[in-house]
Amino acid sequence: MEHGKVLIGRREWLGLFGAVWLSPALAAQDEALQFAALDHIEFYVSNVEKSRDFFARTFGNTLKNRGSKRYLKLGSAYMAFEPPRGNAAAGQVDHVSAAIQKLDMPKLHSFLEQRGVVYQDYPSGRDTGVNDPDGARLQLSPENGWSLLNPATFLPETAPIDGEPIFRPTGLDHILLNVTDLEKSVAFYQKFLGRLVPGNNNRAWFQVGPSRIGLSRTPAGERAGVSRVCVSASSFNYEAAIRSMQQMGAKVEPPEVAGAPEFRDPDGLLVQVMGPRQ
Repeated sequence: MEHGKVLIGRREWLGLFGAVWLSPALAAQDEALQFAALDHIEFYVSNVEKSRDFFARTFGNTLKNRGSKRYLKLGSAYMAFEPPRGNAAAGQVDHVSAAIQKLDMPKLHSFLEQRGVVYQDYPSGRDTGVNDPDGARLQLSPENGWSLLNPATFLPETAPIDGEPIFRPTGLDHILLNVTDLEKSVAFYQKFLGRLVPGNNNRAWFQVGPSRIGLSRTPAGERAGVSRVCVSASSFNYEAAIRSMQQMGAKVEPPEVAGAPEFRDPDGLLVQVMGPRQ
């Protein structure tokens, strides 16, 4: 283990990557689902108003209100948060959504059934969800989910904050998932996300339009599921951003990537912000 990360051997990694990368069956799958990007992430918080003000100060004040739930725009994507339901806990992610270009539900159903992927449609009839081997849920959705939040029931709201946001978000760059069995999870996700793409830190990565989904073995003391969400943003000054985050009371973490701030939301969810890639 290095810096809290679970590493796998080079031979094991090359075997895992090579087996999936070279599979001829996956070439056809790559063409079947055309992803637009990660569309949104939904998670639970202990205090909706506190989280609303925190994220509005961080990412901007384009908000919608639907009762106890809030939606905050992140460029082409958005985040949604609400009080915990059932056995869920604050800081836990309910689901992540990946948008499919020109989504056709009957074709999507057929695609998943052919690959033995169990799915369950949402009541809206325009999204479906799949659960990975650890129970993490990925929602497969139409493009531009923010535009589907009906203004009659998703009411505009403004958080009581001063000044400009710390970051100007442009979308969701990636999410990182802790998984119990890396090989099993790779086999599951490759059925509908296609081939692995090159990555780092001995993680398995899938491309979702310009976004990515990463898989990493669950470190000791952590739970399976989303361990980090990364927001893409316009250019920013790293030192100034860190100072602003600290001034607002955010817990700032050592960055894994130079120039990409990492911090915890009020309930401990790890958020990374990535500027434009060079």
